[in-house]
Amino acid sequence: MITLELQILIALHLLFAAIFVGSNVFLDFLLTPRLDLIPPGQAARLGDRLGTDFAILNWITLVGLPLTGLLTLWRLGTLGQFVHAAFYMSGYGMALVTMITIWGTLIVTASILTFYLRPRVVVKLPYDASRQLVEGARADAMRYANWMRWLARYNVAVSMLAIVVGGFLRFGGFGF
Repeated sequence: MITLELQILIALHLLFAAIFVGSNVFLDFLLTPRLDLIPPGQAARLGDRLGTDFAILNWITLVGLPLTGLLTLWRLGTLGQFVHAAFYMSGYGMALVTMITIWGTLIVTASILTFYLRPRVVVKLPYDASRQLVEGARADAMRYANWMRWLARYNVAVSMLAIVVGGFLRFGGFGF
């Protein structure tokens, strides 16, 4: 029997997944391409502000997903099965490990995007910067922005795959 507490945990887990996938699809496929339609200075400022907001939102979801997932497994009584090797050979165990692996890769890419690439794209130059310094910073920022674009696309594709795997989990895991 599913209790109200379990239903709330599952709903929160699905909400975190939906927010993560939806915000990344919106950012990567709708907002970012449209930044070319506004002047570069305004686009950079808007991108900086929204980038911070999306980074915070994504980290909230990436922390909320394992918390609600682990609490759900605990409430279902399946958390203890992780110590048995046979669990990993079952369709449910394989799907769950796939889901956890996907989450782990999303943590890695989010860390790279947030703490390595983003500070290099959002360059603050002094007012007396030389033309050579400005051009060099711009070229570096463009290179890092391309890496950000690739990792953002990876996040979108893999998080959509995680939603599909979640569907398999709902019905007992992979069917083999």
